[in-house]
Parts: sequence; C-alpha cells; structure tokens
Amino acid sequence: MADTAAALWAEILGLVIRLHDREADRELISHLRAIEAPVLFDAILVGRGYGAATFLDAALAELGKDPTEKVLDEMAADFADLYLTNGYRIAPTGSVWMSDEHLERQEPMFKVREWYQHYDLKAPDWRIRSDDHLVHELQFVRHLLALGTADALTDAARFLDLHVLGWAPEFCARAVERARSPFHVSVAAITAEFLSALRDWLEAETGIAPDIRSNAYARAQDRAAREAEAREIERPFVPGLEPSW
Repeated sequence: MADTAAALWAEILGLVIRLHDREADRELISHLRAIEAPVLFDAILVGRGYGAATFLDAALAELGKDPTEKVLDEMAADFADLYLTNGYRIAPTGSVWMSDEHLERQEPMFKVREWYQHYDLKAPDWRIRSDDHLVHELQFVRHLLALGTADALTDAARFLDLHVLGWAPEFCARAVERARSPFHVSVAAITAEFLSALRDWLEAETGIAPDIRSNAYARAQDRAAREAEAREIERPFVPGLEPSW
C-alpha cells in the first residue's frame, strides 16, 4: 500500500530532520545506536554507491558509548558553524542559494510559504528560522508523506523539485567538505542520498519524473565561481561588510 510506504518514508524522514534540527546529544546518539541507524540507512540507500551509511557507522564508533562533554561541545560548535553562525559560509536556507541576491528571506522563501499556507501550515517564527530553512522544508515534505494521499504525494514530488533539490544537495556536498565532525559529515552525506532515494520512490508512486529545471542554480554556477566561493571561507567574516545569513 502506497500510504503505508509513505508513512515509513515519513518516519525515517523525521529522523533525518532531527539530525539537522538541533545539536546532537547523548540521547540522540544512544537512539541511533538502539535502532541501528547505519543498518537502516544502508537498507534504504542500497545501490546509491556513496557509502553514507558507512560514514555514520564509523562516526558512531568513534564517539563511543558515552561521548565526553568535550566531544559533545566540539560537535555543538560544528553544528553552530553549519546552521547558526555561517561559519562555513554555507547557508541552510533556500533563498541564499536560489535568489540572484544570495540573501536570506527572498522570493524563494515566500514561494515556500505559499505551499505551507495551502495546507494551513506556517513556520513557528520566520524571523528566527525562515520558512525555507532546510528543517522546515523537510518537515513540510514529511507532512505530505504522512497524509499519504495521491495529491499529497504529487505535491511532495513537486515541492522537492522546486524548493529542496535545487539547493539542498549542494548544501550537503559542501557540508561534507567543510564540517569538522565526522558525525556531521555523515549526516550531510546521508541527507543527500536519502532525498535522492525519496524522490525516486515518489516518481515510482506518482509517475512524475524529476524536473531538472529545479537544479538551475547548480547548473548556472561555473567552476571558477565555485572555487572562488570556496576560498572565501579562508577570509575572516567582518560583520556589516557582507551579507549575513
């Protein structure tokens, strides 16, 4: 049954969302071990060929059964650089990637908001975490999966194409390159592979092939521009002189 499968995808997506929502703590690490998360993701992502589940397995092994406060603090700092302080110069929000200005809270955010409003949903506080933040966008996809109807699954496929897959894989790719913690490297790798697998399943269920136009941002960036942006991370960020997302 499609609705049963959709519910399973929704449940696992909920776990992916938790990995991006806030810092890892002992409870999360213990839960990942208890459910054998590497095995779970390996089964879902079989055939993807990137080994993201292996990264998670190695990261959990390195953390040990009882991570020290020092290790948890280092992971929290890594999380902050990824999601809160712009320390790695990669934003977890669609507007920065998909708008010409590369700034927060631009037209892509308002387009996402329209989708939420159609389902009588809204971000808790867009000033703190914008509507097009990775967590909110994935929460919306999870909501559609949980509904499980043909229309909701169709919308999930289209929303992924228009508002997630146009930027989130690139965010994950750069997080893999820049994150210090093996745990967050594995989270980014797993997320990219999971979104690809989910979109494949939605295509099988709905018959809607991925819209390659959704990846216009990635195609439009030439390699020289990417290399110049990558070097930007080496230059100290000075508040007030540059966009701050």
